[in-house]
Amino acid sequence: MAEHDSGYKLLFSHPRMVEELLRGFVREDWVADLDFTTLEREGASFTSDDLRERHSDMIWRLRWRGGERGWFYVYLLLEFQSTPDPFMAVRLLGYVALLLAGLVRTGVATPAQGLPAVLPLVLYNGKRPWGVPADLGSLFRAVPSGFGPYLPQLTYLLVDENRLRPEEVALPGNRVATLFRLEACAPEDLPALAAELAGLLPRGKEPELRHAFTTWLLRLLRRMRPGVTIPEVGELEEIAMLEETLSEWWNGALERGRREGRTEGRQEGQVEGMRQLVLRLLEQRFGALPRGARRRVKTISSAKELQ
Repeated sequence: MAEHDSGYKLLFSHPRMVEELLRGFVREDWVADLDFTTLEREGASFTSDDLRERHSDMIWRLRWRGGERGWFYVYLLLEFQSTPDPFMAVRLLGYVALLLAGLVRTGVATPAQGLPAVLPLVLYNGKRPWGVPADLGSLFRAVPSGFGPYLPQLTYLLVDENRLRPEEVALPGNRVATLFRLEACAPEDLPALAAELAGLLPRGKEPELRHAFTTWLLRLLRRMRPGVTIPEVGELEEIAMLEETLSEWWNGALERGRREGRTEGRQEGQVEGMRQLVLRLLEQRFGALPRGARRRVKTISSAKELQ
């Protein structure tokens, strides 16, 4: 899991990945008002020790088009825990407050300019559905009428990549969409998707991102099939060799599955025949059997026990 976290952090340390995440998966009209040519990773000069210790989180900023509205911030939280956090909105309230306090302390935000907009964005790839409130207000206990305005407010945007619909990740040219499809794909679909990824990262362009994707893809393969030897790949151009290896691995796994299935089928057929024989012998000895007795015989899966 730690390797997976670090692989994602490396990928989303590249501005083009953050741009494609926002363009492809933040489906709000105001995204068109952002100037992605100004996108930059926010340094830690203004952040507190608490924020610097958030190794899985990243802060990016870019300007609104026209420039009069200043900077727009994205607090990107990478969440890979298997169990969703019901109080994620509380955590993010604290992180966003620390970010804003740092901007005020360093003079980036002033009373004349006001506070900049901050989008709290949670990227989640756990197997369990998120299923917890994204709105901080819904977490509070009931309050008297008129007290509502005094409650803090925050709503975060969740990208739950394992539950995106096929049409939501069908984004040609979007490397983040290809990343999500690779994460959720069946082994037999991986070679084609890996080749698609190589086509989106041509040689001579974005070498650091190409290397980050190559490293991540190898980790994905080893996670999908532990114990299988996957050759080291230094460049995405070696994808042809990787595709051949994956095809051999998949075909071998499929054939092993068929053999095991045939063996299991024969064994199950033997057991079912023995069950029928036991039932016939019991009926010959005792006559019509109670329903409960028949049920008990049908639940026996051991040939030795039936014998």
